[in-house]
Amino acid sequence: MKASWVLSAALAFTGVAGVATALLVPSVAVAQQKIGPKVGVPLKAAQEAVQKKNWNQALARIKEAQAVQPRSAYEDYKINELLWYVYLQQGRNADAARLLEQQIASGQMPAGERVQRTKTLSQLYFRAGNYGKAVQAANQYLKSAPGDRETQMLVAQAYFQQKDYKSASATADRLLKDAQKPSEDLLQLKLRSSYELKDEAGTAAALEQLLKFYPSPDTWDRLLAGYIQETNHDHELLALYRLSEDVGTLRKARQYVDMSQALFVGGFAIEAQRIMEKGLAEGLFSGEDLTRAQRTRDTAKRKADEDRKALAGADKALAAAKTGDAAYGIGKLFFGAGEYAKAASAMGKAVTMQGLTDKDDAYMEMGIAYARQGKKAEALKAFDSVKDPDFAEVARLWKLRLR
Repeated sequence: MKASWVLSAALAFTGVAGVATALLVPSVAVAQQKIGPKVGVPLKAAQEAVQKKNWNQALARIKEAQAVQPRSAYEDYKINELLWYVYLQQGRNADAARLLEQQIASGQMPAGERVQRTKTLSQLYFRAGNYGKAVQAANQYLKSAPGDRETQMLVAQAYFQQKDYKSASATADRLLKDAQKPSEDLLQLKLRSSYELKDEAGTAAALEQLLKFYPSPDTWDRLLAGYIQETNHDHELLALYRLSEDVGTLRKARQYVDMSQALFVGGFAIEAQRIMEKGLAEGLFSGEDLTRAQRTRDTAKRKADEDRKALAGADKALAAAKTGDAAYGIGKLFFGAGEYAKAASAMGKAVTMQGLTDKDDAYMEMGIAYARQGKKAEALKAFDSVKDPDFAEVARLWKLRLR
């Protein structure tokens, strides 16, 4: 998992952006200390090279300054201050971190700079791939700035990179606790950590948060694949497949075949035909698979043609329905044909009548019918009416889709 932050902004806050220009200006704390001319001349030339972004030339002049003997501790500090900045610009993060850590411990760095430079040190070690040292420096910095969420996130990322998933997850939890809208990177880290820990509840919770704040087909795909694999009930499977289609995760040939067959068995022949034709139009099938897909489509079409004939008298049949099952059957006919307003009305009638075998099925299809019309409030109300715990879990996914 790659880091999401950019070091340059943080460096500007720590004063690194001004290292080159401030190099020869002593702080108040070290105002009595001097840079001798033997060090100062090559160091000034190095500074000018830095301002021109000529890093190799800067490095050569710094080496000239390092060759001067003897040097004071203050001169070494000012040399290294410029040197680690040049290393940073050259992408030598490990060398830059090593020198910056030495600078912090030198006794020469002004006290007011140490805290922010420690934060920069943690970022440099992270970029260098030394995640243990990154955590160490970050935690030291957090003693002075416990509310710095960026650095807490770095700690979590560093734990993850070390495969310490338990610590990564725990750190992510602390960040999630106070976040009104967690960052996508934080939720992805929590998701990956929970997955590696085989924490199914944590994985599901992270996925739901991702769907709530950052919905995408890939996130839906990961979530729905698990539900579809685990479900053992046809009515739940149909609702999951329909959700897959609506969120754009119906992509594979096998998914189209499985969904079409489930719809056909469930009494939705027109919808089954539509799904197979959609899969065929996507060009997902070839060879023998194409032949089988066409047979599946043709089987669905024969029954779908019968259902289409029945649609002509469906309104009258609904008006004459004496039981909930009869009204529900007409609602299924409308639903499969994509007449969602009529389907919702028929399901609404069915749930008020005696003789309805499965009220949850009617509420689920009513909710989907409303959702596909863009009637959010009505859809949510229907989904809330699903009572079976497992089926209600699927209804909850549909509600996530609507939010």
